[in-house]
Amino acid sequence: MERIDLGRRRVLVVEDEPLLAFDILDQIEQHNGIVIGPVGSLQRGLKALDDENPDACIVNIQLGRDLVYELADKLVAAGIPFIFASSLQREDIPERFKDVPLHSKPIDMIKAAAGLITYGAIQ
Repeated sequence: MERIDLGRRRVLVVEDEPLLAFDILDQIEQHNGIVIGPVGSLQRGLKALDDENPDACIVNIQLGRDLVYELADKLVAAGIPFIFASSLQREDIPERFKDVPLHSKPIDMIKAAAGLITYGAIQ
């Protein structure tokens, strides 16, 4: 098994399904990351982004009835690497996010961590 080291980077988890959120948290900690959250709503995600200054994010696209594209736009503007963790298909996601890695749920943290490192070059 490939060993990805997140190097104590702070990863914001935006996920509204508790079992998936806690699985992601556990995997981040196993890969030497520091978890921020989880947060389960768009508003809490926006607040955590402002308050916590994460190094990277794992973002579920649909939180209840809300889509997280406002948060994703802010992540892009801030230069914070992130991935989408969602059951949506690539063609259902706005074109402006075509380069953001998309991982289906349940998320494979090793692939996700590699995606964060590759997409955002968190070094």
